[in-house]
Amino acid sequence: MASVEDARSSKLTPEERVELAKALKERGNDYFKKQEYREAMKNYHKALLHVKGLIDQPKFPGIVLSDEISDELKNCIHQIQFSCYNNLAACLSKDGRWDRSEHYCSEALKLKPYNAKALFRRGQSYLYMKDFDKAERDLKAAEKLEPKDSSIKKMLTLLEVELKRVKEKEKKIYAGMFDTHSEKE
Repeated sequence: MASVEDARSSKLTPEERVELAKALKERGNDYFKKQEYREAMKNYHKALLHVKGLIDQPKFPGIVLSDEISDELKNCIHQIQFSCYNNLAACLSKDGRWDRSEHYCSEALKLKPYNAKALFRRGQSYLYMKDFDKAERDLKAAEKLEPKDSSIKKMLTLLEVELKRVKEKEKKIYAGMFDTHSEKE
């Protein structure tokens, strides 16, 4: 198996690249547990770079790739990609970078559309970006998948509070508009 330090070697087999990506992902997880989110993100990005292009290699007419990727290896690659995207989203949400968190959740959901954790994180990101319709859609989808998850329930409650606050604010604005208009007449 190639070591994590072999990261720049372009001569690795697909299997070695996958093993290297796994090691980088695990290193990222270790940094995440220590709340060193920037270091965790660096490792998740490196892991993604090592599996990039292994599955969706460009096909050129008349050129046969010597090493076809097995279904087992493809599944492993997808799992690495999914975990890294989801973990990147978690790191970014810890930093309050909701737009980037949403992006990586969306990438994760391309691989596993019915993953409650990714739907929850993306819903949370939408909520903090004030995109309440999308937040509600994702959080309710996550709740259907994990009806007993207290984090999802808390986020849905927060969404309801935010929606009420916004409606009250709008009500005051519109009331002020109509009061001003009727005074002029």
